[in-house]
Amino acid sequence: MNTLEIKTIPLSDNYENECFLIDDIPLHEYLIKWYQENGWGEIPQPIAPVDDLALAWDTEYNYKGDAKFMEFLLKQDKVNLPLLICPDDCDFSCVVIIAEVEKTTDFVYWKRIGKVNHSIEHFEEEKAHGIAYVEAYTDEDWIKYNDHDLHDVDSDKWNEWTSANWSEELYRRRINYTYPCYQNDRNIDWIYECNWCFDRKKYDALVASYHPDWWIGEK
Repeated sequence: MNTLEIKTIPLSDNYENECFLIDDIPLHEYLIKWYQENGWGEIPQPIAPVDDLALAWDTEYNYKGDAKFMEFLLKQDKVNLPLLICPDDCDFSCVVIIAEVEKTTDFVYWKRIGKVNHSIEHFEEEKAHGIAYVEAYTDEDWIKYNDHDLHDVDSDKWNEWTSANWSEELYRRRINYTYPCYQNDRNIDWIYECNWCFDRKKYDALVASYHPDWWIGEK
């Protein structure tokens, strides 16, 4: 069984960063090693410098909709889960290093590590998967948002609503568009099959240390 920790560790130029450590080795060191083993050479920008990437598990996102989306992902038992993101953007628009995760009663497996390929994402499609995406409406949504102008992307009413309710709009886009993209293998550039196995109780406790308000009592 493998061990998983999050620690702030010293890096070059008197710089520190919060990092995942698997078996006491920072995740970015594994990434550097895997690129070399695959014959890919140095890790290119914008992934590099890889030790500068930020933890996706944190709550310091630019938008609440992204933070809520990350919480949703962490609760899933089988998911391609973001681990690291670009520290400059603090959202899902740039570098996203991801793990194929599967949870059982006693264990959590990180099967593969990869990178989201954003070339398959299209902004106009994403916009259409927010409040305008009626296919995902609940009965409550239909009662609350039974206004056809809201279902017309770029209409005046749509622009007014999304501006005033950006957190909800962004979360809807993430659930309806980003989430299916991330779960489709063709949209992930897989880097390495690592097959790490962690203790479920310790794993949940680590996640809870970042999201204490909602993780208690959750599985």
